[in-house]
Amino acid sequence: MTMRSAKRAGAWRKVGLAGLLIGLLSGCAEVGQSVQNAVNDVSAAFQPKEQAPAVPPPTSYCYRTLGKVNCYAQPLPGSEANRLIGYQGPAPRSSSGTGPLSP
Repeated sequence: MTMRSAKRAGAWRKVGLAGLLIGLLSGCAEVGQSVQNAVNDVSAAFQPKEQAPAVPPPTSYCYRTLGKVNCYAQPLPGSEANRLIGYQGPAPRSSSGTGPLSP
């Protein structure tokens, strides 16, 4: 083997080694990107979802009658307050501390 061919062989080894390193490092870039995508997906799973504002339930006032319960959108007059068994929404008598509890 002459000196010239030895230099040429050494040059080809360097080119081959450089090509191998480039190939390996480009594979690392793809792995790095896939790991980053996985991390982003996991992070997104724990973020709170955008939710529409909660719609308040309809207001109702329920009174005992003979044999059943009737519910109304507005409270009945004070004389009927003793028949009130439950309500949903604002208290029918805000100034009084007695009466049924809101569910």
